[in-house]
Amino acid sequence: MKKVLNRILGKVFRKAVFRGYSFPVVVSLLLHASLLLVLSTSWSVERQLNIVPPRNIKASLVEVAQPAPQPRPQVDESARKAREAAERKRQEAIREERQRRQAEEKRQREIALRKEQEAREKAKKEEEARKERERQRKQEEERKRQQEAERQRRQREETLRRLEQERIQREQQEAAAQQAAEQAEKDAAEVRYYSELLNNLIVNNWNRPPSARNNMTALLQVTLSPFGDLLEVKLLEGSGSDSFDRSAVQAVQRAAPFPELKELDRRIFDANFRRFNFRFRPEDLVR
Repeated sequence: MKKVLNRILGKVFRKAVFRGYSFPVVVSLLLHASLLLVLSTSWSVERQLNIVPPRNIKASLVEVAQPAPQPRPQVDESARKAREAAERKRQEAIREERQRRQAEEKRQREIALRKEQEAREKAKKEEEARKERERQRKQEEERKRQQEAERQRRQREETLRRLEQERIQREQQEAAAQQAAEQAEKDAAEVRYYSELLNNLIVNNWNRPPSARNNMTALLQVTLSPFGDLLEVKLLEGSGSDSFDRSAVQAVQRAAPFPELKELDRRIFDANFRRFNFRFRPEDLVR
């Protein structure tokens, strides 16, 4: 039964389609077919429940009268064009909005990428600046260390040089002092020698006056030339006896000149014999 109905409906549907039936006819046929399917299903269920002997059914094709085709409604061409233009405008707006969003997204991506690149470059520059500051700090520390080492080296050299100069100066001073002491001792020996020589010469030329007494002294000042000539002799302190004082002056005059003094070093002569004092006593003659 189902197969028969399906064949009938198929034929009717094909005929309706090929003959140009409109949509209402097709819908009507579909509704009738659905009703027949429901009835046939119910009948099949009853048959299964109530078993009866099968009967022969004669079916014949019924042609449904075709309604006259209705004319299509005339569509306003300007309205359609307006709608199409509005649709195109809407689509264009959508496309422009999409392009705008894409351009904005691209711009935002480019901004983000540029900011990221700028951040990387900034971080790189900061790292390079930090490394440069670190390098300069180490370089400055090294420079200060070298300066300090150089200062200490110069200080050590200066200390050693000063100590060496002090040692040399001390040795020179000691040598000079020793030489001066030796020279002074030598000069003193020569002064003693020539003083004794002058003393003996004057004593040998002294005539003792009758008025001379023990403990009588006369202080004389004698001036000589480098050749030993007597330039001047005068009494500085008298003994209280004119004859004793005159005898002392005359003894110096008779003993002069003293050519032995020419052999004396000029420095020693100027310091000791150019002008000197004699302490004259009857027992001896004291400078």
